[in-house]
Amino acid sequence: MAKYGGKASKPDDILEEAKDIFRRCEENESDNRENALDDLRFGRLGEQWDKIDAENRQRDGRPMLTINRMPSYIRQVVNDARQNKPSIRVHPVDDFADPDTAEILNGVIRNIEVVSKADLAYDTAIDSAVSCGLGYFRVDVEYACDDTFDMDILISRITNPFTVYADPTSTEADSSDWNCAFVTELLEDDEFERQYPGAELVDWETVKGDEASRLWQQQDSVRVAEY
Repeated sequence: MAKYGGKASKPDDILEEAKDIFRRCEENESDNRENALDDLRFGRLGEQWDKIDAENRQRDGRPMLTINRMPSYIRQVVNDARQNKPSIRVHPVDDFADPDTAEILNGVIRNIEVVSKADLAYDTAIDSAVSCGLGYFRVDVEYACDDTFDMDILISRITNPFTVYADPTSTEADSSDWNCAFVTELLEDDEFERQYPGAELVDWETVKGDEASRLWQQQDSVRVAEY
């Protein structure tokens, strides 16, 4: 758990803190997320007719032609970025730095990128960013195999950028000042039971009309969140 100015230590305190911060994240990003969805519908799905005009034409039996030219422009930007892929480099920067150590670290990082197929993570983030203005990938750790406690560093894709909720107090252009974040998804009850067999569903107390409760509790679904 990333600390967020508080001293939450007990599970109940952490849940209350998470509820409050998630509500602020959702409020802070709601307009941007709605605009991003509109961009996706317009550019990727070709839903470019105004809703009222579309309804009027359907009612009158008039045609609605959509010549969607956006994908070609999206591909142009994405392909240019793929030809100049981002990469992680370590540079010795002062008299105390060791160039040989920096080169060893570069080799370790290249191995991490190759093993975790980082190119796919970078490409997915770029495509999402160009399509709707939001794109993420993550640096993760996972167990090397089922019978060891050794952990591997991985660079992983985030295929759905809408699952990420950023620090609502962030002001840096590169998001380097994030102190908290959520990665969430809504799972159907059956899928939740499959992924988390034996997990006990426990509802915290909610206040009628509480907006934070609406964000977490939806019919026949469970929100799973990393905080």
